[in-house]
Formats: sequence, structure tokens, C-alpha cells
Amino acid sequence: MKNYLWLVISLFTLFLYPAMAFGHATIISSNPSPNEAMDTLPEKISIQFSENIQPAFHSLEVFSQDGQKVPVQKSAISEQSEKILEAKWKGTVDEGVYYIKWRVVSSDGHPIEGTIPFQFGDSASLSDQDHSKMNAGFPTSINVFLQGLQYISFAAVAGILFFRLSLTKDSRLFQASGRARLYLWISYIGLALATFCSLPLKVTIDAGVGWTDAFNGTYIKEVLNGTSFGTIWIIQILMLILLFLALYFMLENPLNKALPFLSFILTAFLMLGKALTGHTAAVPNHVLAVLMDFLHILSMALWMGGLMALLVILPGLADRQAVQEDKKIFYWTIIQKFSRWAFACVIILVISGIYSSLQHVPTIHSLFNTTYGQLLLAKIVLMTIMIVLGAWHFLKGKKQTKKLGYSAGIELGIGVAVLLVAALLTNVQTAMSSPGPFEKTIKTEENNEVTLMVTPNEVGDNRIQVELANGGEPIADIEQLTLTMQPADGQGGEIKLQLQGKTKGKFTSKSILTLPGKWNIHVHGLTENLDSINADFTIFIGNS
Repeated sequence: MKNYLWLVISLFTLFLYPAMAFGHATIISSNPSPNEAMDTLPEKISIQFSENIQPAFHSLEVFSQDGQKVPVQKSAISEQSEKILEAKWKGTVDEGVYYIKWRVVSSDGHPIEGTIPFQFGDSASLSDQDHSKMNAGFPTSINVFLQGLQYISFAAVAGILFFRLSLTKDSRLFQASGRARLYLWISYIGLALATFCSLPLKVTIDAGVGWTDAFNGTYIKEVLNGTSFGTIWIIQILMLILLFLALYFMLENPLNKALPFLSFILTAFLMLGKALTGHTAAVPNHVLAVLMDFLHILSMALWMGGLMALLVILPGLADRQAVQEDKKIFYWTIIQKFSRWAFACVIILVISGIYSSLQHVPTIHSLFNTTYGQLLLAKIVLMTIMIVLGAWHFLKGKKQTKKLGYSAGIELGIGVAVLLVAALLTNVQTAMSSPGPFEKTIKTEENNEVTLMVTPNEVGDNRIQVELANGGEPIADIEQLTLTMQPADGQGGEIKLQLQGKTKGKFTSKSILTLPGKWNIHVHGLTENLDSINADFTIFIGNS
């Protein structure tokens, strides 16, 4: 138990200061800017995003108001920054209203697209329009199936190897049990199928095409050469070949002690490849985020996979014991060993899960009001039920009365549901997109109460309100109130606002916030007696 305590303390220190990240890129600025009326066109069109964009499947096209395509050069990522997409004009452009249609794949591997309307010259009028839309819909059933199959296969392969290495420690396990050999190869086939099919699946997502074009050589080449996923996929295929060889020779040479360890390590590396793709790719503290995601996947695989092995293989192995009493001792000894390992896995799952949640869910509002947050709540509920059932099985192991029975199957079924929810979470936009309206009150050293409200607290137009009070009574003699706003990471310029007082002690203004993430806001008030009121806030702007 002391070892588990040190594990908790060590891992807890890792998520004290997690770096927050968005699930998808968002526009910081563009030239032309949304709904801009300009007399002179810029030399080239440029769009700057909040994170790096991948070299594959980006496009930038311009259309007139009547839908005619305007000639521009092929889009390219700027040499100055991997966050900027640009394209030069071809020929002359007549006055009128135009729409820039853009599409990119963000650093986390999710495609996004949108339009930017602008007006050139005075020949037409442009009404304000929504200039950005996220292509981040709910994942398709085939997407969830393949990713769920990959998670389940990870668990099955890791679980049977874990059963062999840590629970039975029987070098002749696969020779003694034909069911174990069959289970091992079925698990491997599931993992190989899910990993192989992830490439055409990625083509359909990034290129925006159907499965009829998923095996198009041009698209596949672009995924392999122009995305981080492509490099990782190639490595995973090589790992799968090595894993096949390791498993084959392990079965042929049961006394070889190195091959089971090598097989487990190769399986773990395949999980690491999974952790390297997805939402962790957009996290500033990339190494720590990948490590925690890998630990989450590995611990869940050991818990789930170990449970699968107990249900599928353990009863048959126990029945092979010659004496009835030996059957019971063998059975419950394995169960007790697994319970200790499962306890350690639960600790790692909880800690790594909290870390991930702090990265991707900024507020209680976003937890309950976004798809990502609601799926996360569902996962937490299911995990809690699994933990309760696990504790029940641990107590049964202490008493050693009856076999695990149907409750273990229920625990396994819930675990499969957890993996399917995890597959959904991998493919939906994180809750960072919608943190909800901000409201906070700070009490200064002079006992003044400064309340800041930002609505809707997302990129775009926002209503900002400040209320000043002392002892619960509004402060009436405010001569001037200024807000200084700046992104916490230094990207983007400083914004200064002079707020107007509508009622006593209440001041409002409107501002366009162009950058998602953390912002530092300094409130400075000056009374008629030249006394200062100062308060500092840190808010989180969403990117919806």
C-alpha cells in the first residue's frame, strides 16, 4: 500500500499546472478581415490560426457573390509561420462582394473550414455575416467502430500478455490452452485491422471524401507525407509486423523469456502511437500530455484486458488442476493478484483522467453544456460503476466463496462502453470552445469589490461589464474606468477600453476578442478624489 501511496504522490505532482489546449485551430486574424470593406486589395490573402496547421489538405479559394470562382494561386503555408495560410491573387479583380472559402487540418489532426466575406470597392454593400464555421461534427459510426475496435484490441492483446507475464507466470500457458492461443490471435487480428483501416478513415476525414475514394493513391500519399498521423501510422504498421513475429516465435519457443516481454513492449509502443495523435497534439506541454494520455490508455488496457483474460482463460486453466482444492486455490490466487494490479491501474486512470480534464474542460459550465463535457461525464459515471464492481469482486476474492459470475461480465461490458465513449471523445471538439459567460468578484485591499462580467466569453463580439462597490453599496464617484486586456501567452496586441457608466457603479463596453485562450485583464478606476481602484483578472476565452 505504501508503494501505491508514493505512486499517487508522484503522479499528482504532474498535473498541478496543466497547459490548456483547444481541440481545433481557430482564426486569430486574416487579410482581408471578416466583413471588411477595402479600397485596395492586399498583395496576397492570408489567414493566421491559433496553432500550427498541417501541410496536407489545405485550400484557399475565392468566390464572387454570384458564386463565380476568382483565380488565386494554390494555397501554401507561410515561410514565416506554420500558423499562416496564404495565397496570391491571379490577374485583376473587379469591385464587388467576395467570399474566401478556406479549409485546413489543425495540428491535432481535425479538419476545419469556414468562409470570410469581404467587400472590394464601393459597388456593393456587405452585410455582417458569420465568417467562421467549424467542421467538427459528431463522428460517424464507422469512425467510432474502428477506434473502439482499436481500444478493445489494445486491451485484449495487452491483457493476455499481462496475464502470462504477471498473473500466471506460466511459460507454457499458450501450449496448455488452445483457447488462449485463439484468443491471442483474434486480439491481434482486431488490432491489425483497426490500425490498417485508420489510414483510409483518416483520408475520408481530412480530404472530406467518402469511402469510395478512401483508397485513392493521391489522397493516401498526401496523408502519409503531409500529416503527423501519416508518419505515426507507418511506424505503427512496422510495429505490428514486429509484434506478429514476436508472438509467432513466442508460441514456437515457450521457454524463451524475452519474447513475451518484447511482445508487451511492442503493444505498449502501439498505444504510444495512439497517444501521439488527437487532442494532445495541440497541447503546449506536448511531452507531458502524451505521457499522461499513454498512461491512461495503458492502465485502462491492463484493467480491461486482464478482466477479459480472467473471464475467457482462467476458468479453463483452473479446471486443469488435478485436485479440487488446488482448483480453488489456483483460481482465487490469480484473482487476488489481478485485484492488486487493478487497484494500481485505477489510481493511474483517475490521476491521468483528471489531468486530461483540466486541459480540455476549463469551467463547470463547459462540463455540462458541451458535447465533450457531457461525454466526459458519461465516461466518469461508467468508470465509477466499474470501480464499484471491481471493489465488490475484490471483497469476493477475500471470502473466496463463489466464482466471479455475471457481475464480472457486467464490469467488462461497462468497460467496453467506456472505450466506445473514449473513441467519441477523441473525435469531438474539446470543451475549451465554450467555457461560458465569465463573472468574478475581487475584493481589493481597500475593501472595494470589483466584479467583471464577459459575455458570451468567446472569440468575436463580447459585452464587458464592470461593477464597483464598497460594503455592498455601488461606488458613485468614479471619474474614469479603464480596462487593459492582453493574451496571457503574449500573442496578439494589448486592448484598452474606456468603459461608460450607465447606472451608478456599473460600467459597460463592447469589444471584439480575436484570440482564444487565457487573457489577463487589468481594471483601473479613478475616483473624483484621484483615488485608484485596481483589480487583476485572468479569464479563458472560448473559440466557438
